[in-house]
Amino acid sequence: MKFSFKTFLFFLAAVGLLAACEDGPNFVAPAPMVLAEADFAPNGAPPPPQLSRKASAPNEPDSGADPAGVYLAYRYAYGLVMPSASVKATSEKHMQVCRDAGPAKCQITGSSTNSYSDEDIRANLSLRAEPKWLETFVAGLKQDVSDVDGRIENANTSVEDLTRAMLDTDARLKAQTTLRTRLENLLETRDAKLPDLLALERELARVQGEIESATANLKALRARVSMSVVNISYTSERVAVSRSSVSPIGEAIKDFVGIVSEGIAGVITFVAFMLPWMIFVIIPGLFTLRWFWRRRQSAKPNKG
Repeated sequence: MKFSFKTFLFFLAAVGLLAACEDGPNFVAPAPMVLAEADFAPNGAPPPPQLSRKASAPNEPDSGADPAGVYLAYRYAYGLVMPSASVKATSEKHMQVCRDAGPAKCQITGSSTNSYSDEDIRANLSLRAEPKWLETFVAGLKQDVSDVDGRIENANTSVEDLTRAMLDTDARLKAQTTLRTRLENLLETRDAKLPDLLALERELARVQGEIESATANLKALRARVSMSVVNISYTSERVAVSRSSVSPIGEAIKDFVGIVSEGIAGVITFVAFMLPWMIFVIIPGLFTLRWFWRRRQSAKPNKG
């Protein structure tokens, strides 16, 4: 039976895909051997410490990975309530702490401050933090809230298991890397016709694209494990009777005085405008009309 070059190329690609399918289930071993820590640390940051799994206190940062090969991405949310005068200063302090730690330990992903009134000020801060550093940060956060007579109103923790996604991606990466090596060797040693060489080049480019995509996905997954997401909301304490709640009364009193003043000014203006008319037109006219009326009344009996 004749075995063409295209048939051989198809067979080689099928072998690579079969290797990917076979490698996937084998990655349930206790400790994955192919995940190099230095390859997946974001921006050259050191990988998170491999600590033994232990029961963490509620809402306390955990380490993210353990020797058993379980890779977890943690997300924390804290709701802080404090006096309105301390909201902006506290949020800015926490941002500065993150900046001082450096991008390997902490990264600011978002921040905002909204002042609706003197008593209603709100702020939000989003971070990505290295788990061990985050433990220290949360301890300082609690102390900062206590120092300004505030409180932590809510604290939530959510966990996403990325173990299977990471191991499956790594298995595909291994299979595609093996296939790329075989294709490169075939391209260097095979003396084939031009159409066959072009087909081999296209297949090699496709495999290289798959490798680059899998590598990027694996790094992104590893970064999610090594850096926990933290969302902090700062809200001003509500008071029973705030300045803003009684300010309409003060404004109304100010408006009352102003309106009365404007009314008096209007009356004075009107009197000033009418006074010349009263002296030179209206009062003389009334006296003239009265004189004619009396003269007419006195003339009526003489006619009778």
